[in-house]
Amino acid sequence: MKNQGFQIKGIVIIILCLNLCCEPNYDIPPSDLAQVYAADLTIKDLKSKHVTGKFEQWQKPNTIVGVVVANDRTDNFYKSIVVQDSTGGITIRLDGIKLSANYPEGMQVAIHLKGLWLGDYGKLIQLGAGVDLSDPAYPSLFPIPQTLFDQYLVKGPVASEPEAQLVKITDLGNNYQSRLVQLNQVAFVAADTGKTYADAKNNESLNRTIQDCNGNNIILRTSGYASFAPLQTPASMGTIKGIYSVFGSTKQLVIRDTSDVRMRFPRCK
Repeated sequence: MKNQGFQIKGIVIIILCLNLCCEPNYDIPPSDLAQVYAADLTIKDLKSKHVTGKFEQWQKPNTIVGVVVANDRTDNFYKSIVVQDSTGGITIRLDGIKLSANYPEGMQVAIHLKGLWLGDYGKLIQLGAGVDLSDPAYPSLFPIPQTLFDQYLVKGPVASEPEAQLVKITDLGNNYQSRLVQLNQVAFVAADTGKTYADAKNNESLNRTIQDCNGNNIILRTSGYASFAPLQTPASMGTIKGIYSVFGSTKQLVIRDTSDVRMRFPRCK
């Protein structure tokens, strides 16, 4: 009888263990997870609601979904990440450091818009948490506080980043803002070859000029805090990838690191 009792107890324990081990994780039901990543607004449509120089608080419970194409991994993007979908890209201001650890390039992110603000800095459209009027001459957006990251941003799976869109310098306009683009057959102008990307000693940002074979130019803007700031620009020709940006009427390109610069061929004659 004792042996039979032990057998019955053993069977009960095994059944309980199986039930506990095999029980599905219902923390985020598949239907809810799918709903989180169901965008009901494109980035292009969101940006179309912004009026240059103004600030608009988003009042509707809309969601945009995109892929991270830039972050603070090399400190060339300050307290921000750049997200794009198939229609456009946008810069999101975040009040935190080491954002690349939580929002790596290639990660899908859903952004809940209700309560966030649209604004622009030098005509570059951004998302933030509010309006900073401490300097009335230069109002700007407050970054989203770190304590509210999870309220507004829902992290998804990480895959490879989108392919950079191949464009010409003359093609670049506002529809390419905050998108990953690639320029072919370009080089640094002769005066900017063999120069550092930025002034790392004094932590000052610098502009270098990129030129195509037809003489069309675009500024490459690099922060003095970027980890690659003291490296020298190449003298050869090739391709460059980066995030297209603007400051006023100036077209700018911002690279993530020097692997975005592949210049190994003879320059245009």
